[in-house]
Amino acid sequence: FQAEDGIRDCLLSRGLGDVYKRQGERSGTKVLVGNAREALKRGANALSCQINLGDDMEYKMIESAGSLTSSAFEHNIPVLGMVYPRGPNMSPSEDDPTNGIAHAARVAWELGCHVAKVPWTGSAETFSKVCSGVPIPILIAGGPQGMPFYQTLEMVEEALSAGGAGVCMGRQIFSATDSVARINALRAVIHEGVSADEAASYLR
Repeated sequence: FQAEDGIRDCLLSRGLGDVYKRQGERSGTKVLVGNAREALKRGANALSCQINLGDDMEYKMIESAGSLTSSAFEHNIPVLGMVYPRGPNMSPSEDDPTNGIAHAARVAWELGCHVAKVPWTGSAETFSKVCSGVPIPILIAGGPQGMPFYQTLEMVEEALSAGGAGVCMGRQIFSATDSVARINALRAVIHEGVSADEAASYLR
């Protein structure tokens, strides 16, 4: 669990979530606030960590993620690594068609994460390079805020065709007035193999 509004949900997420979203100048820096042992005692089944590659505090987020995955390994808890190549110091190679996203997935895997969440690359061809570069499942983020949800469904369908394992979405679902319809549409695409066009019928 990652609180989208800073420490607002700390009483609910303490021990279940591992990072919270800081506000202001350092909003891109994620902070470790729990460990695997505490999470187990609080009933957690999994953990997550976030790294913003290119952020001034990238090294600290990598260090924290490594600490978390080591702790999780000792307690046999799976870890979701949410890694985004989007900080001001990020400079992907010009010949990288994934614009740093394949590298982000690789960082998650090499740190010991069991599954990675990364942004969509923009095409099935480039996203397949992300999925084939690591031996763990790849989930896509929800995409830009405000994007029509039928386009999100098309993105998900294309990602699955390229080897993606599913989605990890927050505000695209929880901030929507039709959250249940969106969840049903996503489930149809991911678990039932329904096309995005067909799944869009849930949104009407």
